Amino acid sequence: MTLRQICLLILLSALWGGVFLLIKYALVDFSASEVAFLRSAIGALGLLAIVLVMKGDARAALGDVLRRPLPALLLGALAIGGPFLLIALGERTLPSGLAGVLASTSPIFIAIFAPFIDRSERISRRQGVGLIIGLLGVALVVGAHFAGSLGQLLSALALLGAAVGGALSSFVVKIWYRDRESIPASTTTFFALSVGALMTLPVAVITAPRELPDARAVLVMLTLGLVFTAGTFMLYYSLINQVGEERATIAQYFAPAFALFYGALLLGESITVEGVIGLIMIIVGANVTLRGGGNHRSRSKRRVFLTH
Repeated sequence: MTLRQICLLILLSALWGGVFLLIKYALVDFSASEVAFLRSAIGALGLLAIVLVMKGDARAALGDVLRRPLPALLLGALAIGGPFLLIALGERTLPSGLAGVLASTSPIFIAIFAPFIDRSERISRRQGVGLIIGLLGVALVVGAHFAGSLGQLLSALALLGAAVGGALSSFVVKIWYRDRESIPASTTTFFALSVGALMTLPVAVITAPRELPDARAVLVMLTLGLVFTAGTFMLYYSLINQVGEERATIAQYFAPAFALFYGALLLGESITVEGVIGLIMIIVGANVTLRGGGNHRSRSKRRVFLTH
């Protein structure tokens, strides 16, 4: 990889890690469902603008949702609507850094579900070891920080639920979007964000605070939707085209470290030894699990939607 591509990977990791910090800021003035809805809606509008400017295949593929609405609905629910809402709900009580760690466990769940959903994939002995390491890392983070508080434990489970949604969405991509090379990723993501926005809109309306948010909160939401959602998706797809999907997904392994750093620096959150060790175990376990099997190409092609 060139120096420019390495810098772009670091930038993508930094942006993905910053998502959890911005959500924490947004929750001061917005409800969790409002954060999920506005992030999805603003991100969808940003991607729609990009798709319309791109023209060509990206614009032509907008009609794809009419030909197969079920995959679009499943993808929107599993990759966007559910995870965005669960992450925001979890961050109401959890530190943003630890939220970033727990939300990064999608690769672990992909490996767990793969043999049951896709019979062509079997877990090798090496992958099994990686899976155990990753799960022990998750248990360490959850047990060390949230075992004494039911509310925080439920919040941690919400973050893990978001990771599960992201993992399941990867199978939707593989099963229903096998020919997705003909459908630009920007268009597919626009559909997913739109579905996520529609899903969370009713709850957002019901839970909306009576007081209007201040200018800072509005700016945070605009930044979260346009830069840290639509922008990161486009940067991710650009890196896939430049260095391949396997290398582009390296960025997700470092995003939780940035989340921990931002939380400590800007929110005064503590970085515990257990959190760091758990994060390292999750990263190592996910890496070994996803890269240690024989059907590597199939696995790497699924990692398109990430729940950051």
